[in-house]
Amino acid sequence: MNYIRHMNGFFMRIAEDQRITSFHISLYMALFQVWNLNRFQNPFTIVRDEMMQLARIGSVNTYARCIKQLQEWGYIRYVSASNMYAGSQVICISFDTARNTATDTASDTPSYYINITNFNKQDPGKNNRNGRGKKPSGIHQIHVANDKDYSEPL
Repeated sequence: MNYIRHMNGFFMRIAEDQRITSFHISLYMALFQVWNLNRFQNPFTIVRDEMMQLARIGSVNTYARCIKQLQEWGYIRYVSASNMYAGSQVICISFDTARNTATDTASDTPSYYINITNFNKQDPGKNNRNGRGKKPSGIHQIHVANDKDYSEPL
């Protein structure tokens, strides 16, 4: 399980999933953190109050709706505890789609690949109010003009 590849795969998937809200992302990040602390063992046990606090979700209804939807949409597998004092079981689905071994360095391109140049929903050359606006420059939107030289001492 590669931490960075999994996170990249997750973010690529949610970029195309219009159903996902900030509550879902926050809850998934909290689940991922607990999964990481459990050394990526599946299934792992969660406690609702701890997950709500970690995800910064204040409503039990919002938590229940989000965890149910994350399961329905294929992000996790969730088994509710029959006893409210026992933790529920969660299995995180791996979004690590690449293979990287000494003999096989090929990587699979995920089916939910994002073209980052078309990521914005609005046309950058238009202004919503009057049709005028900035024309896109030739610089990529996430380009940093002053790249840091990492060879310099701190």
